[in-house]
Amino acid sequence: MRPRLAPLATLLALAPPWAFAAEPVTLGLPDALQALEAQAPAAALARSRAEEASALVRQSASALLPTLTAAGSFTANRDQAAIARPPSGQLLYIQAYETLAVAGTLRVPLLVPSAWADLAAARHGAASAEAGAEAARAGLRLAVVQGAWMETSAEEVLAAAERALATARDQARSARRAVDAGLQPPLSALASETQAVRREGDLVSARAALEKAQLALGVLLGRSERVRIPMALPAAPPREEAAALGAAALERRPEVRAQAEALAAAESQRTSARLRLLPQLAASGSLFAQDVPLPTGHKDGWQVLVQLTWPLYDGGLRYGKEREAQARIAGARAAAEAARLSVLQEVEDGARDLSVSAERLRLAEQQRALAADAAATARRGFDAGVTGNVEVLGANDELFQAEVGLARARAQLGQSAAALDRAAGRI
Repeated sequence: MRPRLAPLATLLALAPPWAFAAEPVTLGLPDALQALEAQAPAAALARSRAEEASALVRQSASALLPTLTAAGSFTANRDQAAIARPPSGQLLYIQAYETLAVAGTLRVPLLVPSAWADLAAARHGAASAEAGAEAARAGLRLAVVQGAWMETSAEEVLAAAERALATARDQARSARRAVDAGLQPPLSALASETQAVRREGDLVSARAALEKAQLALGVLLGRSERVRIPMALPAAPPREEAAALGAAALERRPEVRAQAEALAAAESQRTSARLRLLPQLAASGSLFAQDVPLPTGHKDGWQVLVQLTWPLYDGGLRYGKEREAQARIAGARAAAEAARLSVLQEVEDGARDLSVSAERLRLAEQQRALAADAAATARRGFDAGVTGNVEVLGANDELFQAEVGLARARAQLGQSAAALDRAAGRI
């Protein structure tokens, strides 16, 4: 008596809870990329870093802008000193028992050489941070595109698993009829049913892989539900010279721009350290009033002050800052060169991977066509009694593997094309 095989419904009943999740949300690629910019946590983090750097520019500019302050005070003294002013006899207070005073001061920087260099350094730093945020967003967009290709590949693998399961079940029924008719040994029916069970397992795995890919897309877009992004079959990629792509990438890639701005910021910091040797000039004006007359006889007054400050020695602070800036310049130059070489390498690798992926897709299409012909031929031969069950099972298995390989080759071509666009600064 042959063993009873559990149907697919029984196997799915043992699946984990996520297997029964709601249907995924379908988004077009433009809508998905728009959602990425709007609500993805990683994109918000990149924007916050750029905004944080831009706030430093405003802080650095404050050293060059006027400042206005207001102050109030109440003073109580133990003793009072006053003299009578002839001939009116008005008391002129040198020190009153109690004094309530208010004052307002406006200070205007006239010449602060190092502050201009600090402002330039902050602006270059903000530009570097903005370019870094742009690079992070480009990386996220690439992740979305490549994730969409993984999800599309998982859908094609699931469809291939469903076809393979239907074929395996049909072959199992044919083998059982042949065994019952005495045309095949009993082992052939068991082998066919074993392959059907194996295909059921492949179907469960394919469905789990698809839901995992859709969930990963949803998380990347900042959504709690699964997301599906259909991708069109990639066309044959045009051949492009890596040298021309590399030259264009050096102009477009935000990573290169970020390192260039970081180098400019370090050079401005060195200039700031050197300008600390120069004097600083500022002017200030004050208005003040109090409830007790001043020695002048008035209760209010104003004052204008022009102040020149020339730091002759600050304990070596400026020299230390210059050495620090020199070290940052050396590091920024090394980082800029590393970024340049990395971009060129990414372009070279991307062009090579795209060419290899296109060739693999061509071979996968040929392999799938040959496997389909072989499976059809084996099935016709089995029905005619000239081909054994083992040959049919082997041909069906080769067809399933060829379809899986074709789905992955298509996805790999799409991912390679997206990676090359990212390397060339076009994504």
